[in-house]
Amino acid sequence: MKNSLIYFLQTWGILLVVLGHSETEAPQSTLLHMWIYSFHMPLFMFISGYLLRYGCDVRRQTFVQTICNRKFLIKKVKRLLVPYFIISTLTFVPKVLMSQFAIRPTTFSFKEYFSMLIYPCENIIMLFWFLPTLFLIFCILHIGGRILQKWNIPLWGCLAVALALHLFNPVLEIKIFNISGVVNYLFYFLFGYFVCRYHSFDFITHHPAIVFSSTFALSAALLTLPDFQGRDVLTAMNGIMMSYALGRLYFRYNCTILHHLFGASYTIYLYSWFPQVLAQQVFCALTGAPWWIGGILAFFTGVYIPLLIYRWIMKYRETRIGKAMAFISGIA
Repeated sequence: MKNSLIYFLQTWGILLVVLGHSETEAPQSTLLHMWIYSFHMPLFMFISGYLLRYGCDVRRQTFVQTICNRKFLIKKVKRLLVPYFIISTLTFVPKVLMSQFAIRPTTFSFKEYFSMLIYPCENIIMLFWFLPTLFLIFCILHIGGRILQKWNIPLWGCLAVALALHLFNPVLEIKIFNISGVVNYLFYFLFGYFVCRYHSFDFITHHPAIVFSSTFALSAALLTLPDFQGRDVLTAMNGIMMSYALGRLYFRYNCTILHHLFGASYTIYLYSWFPQVLAQQVFCALTGAPWWIGGILAFFTGVYIPLLIYRWIMKYRETRIGKAMAFISGIA
């Protein structure tokens, strides 16, 4: 079920994540940081929705046959929740012991341990909020799939409702299990499914250079505008289209510079936090190096140390320790 464009988008997206987290020690938020955060997580939700529909097409199954299959949800538990609980748990004590270097110090208590698990945005590994959020979106679709089919609700109708919920989030203050985030990001997930289902981005395929240049310029211009209702949706949708066009350009000109990272994006996501913390908080604190030195080090170690982990797992996944690492890392 390989899709080269999706591999590119996943790789492009994870590079943005690592780059964004490489600026945590900057004295103030940069334009690059604002630009990245305007669309990079909606892009991942878009990819997840796109992949769901792509998988349906490859297996020649309907949405209901795929999403309402109990085995599908079990796979998502292994893929998303197992790494969330195990890696967070294994990291908890070391994080407590190294709190003197941390941006968010942690104390050793069961209350704080369970709090970081049920409040994903407070997890000691900040970027892990995405895992239970995506899992709950799959749960919503798993429960609601048959209802949607029975009532014959069109996909565009679901997309419109999801957009309204995003714009006027009725559960904005509910942080447990990141319920507010689930409501916010459901729209981008359904949008990805919609684009794959109806080939809505075919026009980008035919004119990638024009779309990329115009969306890139617009993304920069949007950063200068005052905030308004729906600005986040506009910037995110624009960033998604820009990324899609960039992917088409990448393959049109037979680029290969990112090929060595294809397939490793999820492992980079799971393990990039560790070398990045060491590079920015620990290294800079011990050596007195300026933040940008730590940032450069954080970017390259945040990408390539997890890449080595991924390659090691794939090479030794048939051994006992390799199977254990693959299980912890959500690799089927």
